[in-house]
Amino acid sequence: MCTPRERTCPPTATEHVTITGHTRLYAVLGRPVAHSASPGLYNTWFAHFGVDARYGALDVPPDRADRVPDALRTLGLAGANLTVPLKEAVIPHLDALAPSAQRAGAVNVIRREQGRLVGHNTDGSGLRSHLCGLGFDETRPALVLGAGGAGRAAVGALLDAGLPVVYLLNRTTARARAVAEQLGSRVRPGPLTPEAFAAVACEVGLVVQAVSGPGRVCIDALDPARLSERSVLWSDLNYWDPTPPHHARLAELGHRFDDGWGMLVGQAIGAFELFTGLQLSRLEAHALLPGRTP
Repeated sequence: MCTPRERTCPPTATEHVTITGHTRLYAVLGRPVAHSASPGLYNTWFAHFGVDARYGALDVPPDRADRVPDALRTLGLAGANLTVPLKEAVIPHLDALAPSAQRAGAVNVIRREQGRLVGHNTDGSGLRSHLCGLGFDETRPALVLGAGGAGRAAVGALLDAGLPVVYLLNRTTARARAVAEQLGSRVRPGPLTPEAFAAVACEVGLVVQAVSGPGRVCIDALDPARLSERSVLWSDLNYWDPTPPHHARLAELGHRFDDGWGMLVGQAIGAFELFTGLQLSRLEAHALLPGRTP
């Protein structure tokens, strides 16, 4: 039986699917991907709608991003999702970018369109839909930690939602500044340090934590006590992390914690529609995943 943190359990609805020469194949590409819950999501939805398709996970080294488009063409994959570290690195090698990917500066979906491989981004729309479902104070500034693919998409989504200011802290300040230059003056970039966090934490009503891997030490060094005494929603996009930073401390301080599962499902809903043309509501998508909650 899956526990709330065991997101990779195989769905029983797809245990006996037959794969033929007509079956469309999709995959999530990146490193690491062994933890990915995406195959379970898509294969459950494919089975529910009777779509002749299967979805897997393929480990791709970071230095092979330039070969991803040729691999998709050669292997005949109908489409793919991208995760770290490919979301930005693959961009120069695609045939075109949809407006969503241009704005985000990152690609998390590749779709075949009239013989071309086109990059899309559903991270931003997925996050925005999920956060709207949770409810948060959109009149207060937000803070995004990390300026990678997911962080960049989060900033764009929050600006589109009308937030007055989005602070963006990143280990490499120049990277955060580049996002601000692209997206406008409402983005306030800075270094991902305890001092920079403390300087803005008291203003924000939402924190989006989009740092993973080696950057985890920078998140561990932050002090949640610097947040406002008013309720803050802390959304950690690393849904696979069994011990997300500051989870217990945030609860002690009276803040809300979101484990990122809803954002994963939200971006997958958008990608599923791009792949199949079928629309899923947020509630329906979650209802088809037993044992999981938004």
